[in-house]
Parts: sequence; structure tokens; C-alpha cells
Amino acid sequence: MAHSRVIWGRRSLAAAALLATSLRAAAQAPAFASRPITLVVPFAPGGLADTLARLVAERLRLSLGVATVVENRPGAGGIAGARAVAAAAPDGHTLLLANTSLAINPSLYRSLPYETETAFAPIIRAIAVPNVLVVRADVPARNLAELIALAREAPGRLNYASAGSGTFPHLAMALFMQRAGIEMTHVPFNGAAPAMAAILGRQVEVLSADPPGAMPQVAAGTLRALCVTSAMRLAAMPDVPTAAEAGLPGFEAVGWQGFVAPGGTPEAVIRTLNGAIAAALAAPELRERLAAQGVTFVPGSPSDFADFLRQDMARWRGAVAASGARVE
Repeated sequence: MAHSRVIWGRRSLAAAALLATSLRAAAQAPAFASRPITLVVPFAPGGLADTLARLVAERLRLSLGVATVVENRPGAGGIAGARAVAAAAPDGHTLLLANTSLAINPSLYRSLPYETETAFAPIIRAIAVPNVLVVRADVPARNLAELIALAREAPGRLNYASAGSGTFPHLAMALFMQRAGIEMTHVPFNGAAPAMAAILGRQVEVLSADPPGAMPQVAAGTLRALCVTSAMRLAAMPDVPTAAEAGLPGFEAVGWQGFVAPGGTPEAVIRTLNGAIAAALAAPELRERLAAQGVTFVPGSPSDFADFLRQDMARWRGAVAASGARVE
């Protein structure tokens, strides 16, 4: 019996020592969330990305108990904001609202100030955002087939605007022209708003626009929607066919927005953020507001987002090559 007590005593001492070590390590590790979270949006205020960020930020404040500050850092196709987050401490207190440009830029730019696949830790993909292919109301193309026929009659005569060379709308149009076997002239602008102004100002005939930008003009009759670039129709625009329904099977171009942290952020922190953001995206009032803007909710696990990001980078590599776009 005495021998048993000695063994048990030794085991108790060992367990106590292990517990003490664990407690010391926990005390030394930075707590999450222990201070305000900065959510960097690499685009100007007022767009869909900014709206999503601010809706999620408010719910993170409630669920994590710390303020979440939205910081707009536009510039260089999203690179300015991404660079700031890549250089931040990997503790979960600085996040990036990333979008399709994060997957496009490695193929578009000759060099980047970070290595995309290691500089960021995927947290959650939030929404999928297709575009709407629109033409001016005075363009003699009532549907997609007529637009393609019009472009074939005079290659390069039709002009299309984009938010800039190498942006998602530009590459979506490059994929469309490649699939349709047509040629139109690209007229890049510095952002989606100037591109929309260009088509409304009769400088161009065609535009691939995001749903929030396109819907008011289509409803007013200023622009005509020919198709959406997703595989399914949008609930917000139920009368607009998909490209396949409009006679062009095999064409699909869908953008996305999601949340990433600096590379090296602990997995436990990533899991906490994933759960908190997923809960925010499930809030009925958030869903109602964003669904009205033509988005689809696609949250999943961090590993789901990591797999998707690798695949998307490979997919846009081909689109960048086809477009001929390149930024030094």
C-alpha cells in the first residue's frame, strides 16, 4: 500500500508540474482578442467591400467583446492594404477583407511585396459576387447572341469599360470574348464608378458591372442586362439569364470576398475568427441587406478557403495570360 502511495504521489507531482508549465505558457501567450481589431479594406469607402466589412465589424464587436475598426487603404489594385496586413503581427488583431484581386495579382504583377500563399492565413470566404454584362440601351443588341453577332461584324469596333487593367471585370470580359470568339476594345478606368460613368456618358457600349452598380441603371432602362456571369440566376435579378441560358455555355466568371489574417496566425485564433465571422454572416439583417445586392453567401472552414484560393490563383493565371494584361 505504501508503495502505491509513493507512485501516486510521484504521478501527482508530475501532473502538477505539467499543469504549472501549461499555465505559465498560457499566461505568457498574447490573449485574443485583447485589444481592438483592425479590419483593412483595400478599397475606397462606399462599395460592396466596405459595406460587408462594416456589417461584419459591428457583429465582431458584439461577439468578441472588442472594437473592430474598419480602415480603408485603397491603392495599387488592393496591394497597398494587403501589404499592410502581411506585415502586421500574426496575432489576429489585424485582418484583411480580401477579394478576387488577391488571386489575380500574383499573375498580373511582375513582383509583389509579399508572397501570397505564405503571407496570409485564410479565415473564411464570405460571399461570391458575379458580374452583370450590360450594354447601353441604344446599342442594337437585345440579347447576348445579338451582341456577339454585332461584335463579329466589326471586330474591335465595340468598346467596353473596366475598373482597370487586370481587374476582375477586365478579366471577366477577356474570358467572355475568348469563349465567344469575338474582339472588343478595352477602355480601362480607375475604378468601377468611373467605368460606370463612362458607359452612362456614352464613351463605351459594353460593361461587366457588379450587381449593386448595374441594378439601378437596368431598372431605370438606361442599361440593358444581357446575362449574369454566374452558373445560376441571381435572386436579385431573376429575369436576367445566365450566359449558358443566353446561348454561351462554358462561360462563368464569379468574384469573391473573404477574410484573411497575416501568415503565421495561430490556428486557434483562426478558428475563433472563422466562427465569429460565420455567425456574423448568418445574421438575418446582414443577409437581407447583402442578398439585395446580388451576392451569394459561401462561408466554410479555413481549409475550404485555402483550397479555393489555390484553385482560384491557378484559374486567373490563364485569364491574365489570355488578356495580355501585365503590370510592372
